Amino acid sequence: MIWLQRSLQALAVAGLLLLLTPFFTFVVDEREMAVVLRFGRPVRSMTAPGLYWCTPGIEQVRILPATVQFWGDQNDFLIPDLPTKDDKKIELIPWAIWKINDPVAFVQRLRTVDDAEQRVAQFVRSAIRDSITQYELAELVRSSNRELQTAKFDIESEEVTADIANFQDSIESGKSEIKMGRQKILDKIKQDIQRRLLAAADSENAARGIELVSVGVSKIDFVASVREKTFDRWIAERGALSALNINEGERLRQEIINQTKAEVEKIEGEGKRKSSEIRGKVDAEVIEMYASAIQNTAEFYDFVRTLELYEKSFDKNSRLYLSTDSPLFELLKGEPKALPAANSPQSLQSTKAN
Repeated sequence: MIWLQRSLQALAVAGLLLLLTPFFTFVVDEREMAVVLRFGRPVRSMTAPGLYWCTPGIEQVRILPATVQFWGDQNDFLIPDLPTKDDKKIELIPWAIWKINDPVAFVQRLRTVDDAEQRVAQFVRSAIRDSITQYELAELVRSSNRELQTAKFDIESEEVTADIANFQDSIESGKSEIKMGRQKILDKIKQDIQRRLLAAADSENAARGIELVSVGVSKIDFVASVREKTFDRWIAERGALSALNINEGERLRQEIINQTKAEVEKIEGEGKRKSSEIRGKVDAEVIEMYASAIQNTAEFYDFVRTLELYEKSFDKNSRLYLSTDSPLFELLKGEPKALPAANSPQSLQSTKAN
């Protein structure tokens, strides 16, 4: 019975300890870090995951994120009206990645993550404003002196080519030599922000307990008024180039049409010439054939023409008085002789009766 009583007592003590364990312990996982506060003052920190002890009623535990934190990259964080060194008004949206590197100092100086984010935003915006005014716009948007690629126009007109060359020269003249570039400027801004974050907040040189991992700009643009004027100028320039292209196209079109018409007229003229030559040759051959046929059948032709003349000259009321030596008399007797030509005046003597 004694061993059973002792076992029950041990179980009771173990159960009591299990019930009281949450008041004496806390757990830190791999994405967190903890700071133990004694009467509101940080005394120690835990950055490794595990199970830790604390004194209930005297000590409090504050859990902080061990992962990196992101700020910015939204229109709400837009920084407007930033003048560059070459008097360009721009606006940009920054972003920053930061993390807690000293939990005790973080709780002492910044207390909460929201307060730390506000401080990061303040330092980032301030450092960007101070740095932007020292550089030209080209330095902020480019990182090298790589040659800019512009559109090429396949136009042969000297006037159009000269206008396009002047336009491209104006673009080239607006370029600046890149000495630092965007990435180096951002690195310099990062160093400036880190220096400010590590600077002493008071005479005790207490750090703020945060570290800037990276900083950048997600958008750079002209302010609205400058952007509208720039777009209007670009529209006018592109409109001028479009008009030049249209005029050059019309000129080339007219040249092609004129050349085509000239070729068509040349082809038609050559066709008419050949047609006339062929027609002349055919007409000559026909005339020659007619002449040959008439020559070979001259007597028969004269005979037929004579009959046609008689048929047209006499009607049913006509009377003929023929001599015995008349060719027509011989023809009517059935003894044909050589007939005179149809147009001979001695070939016919006739008297019409009433």
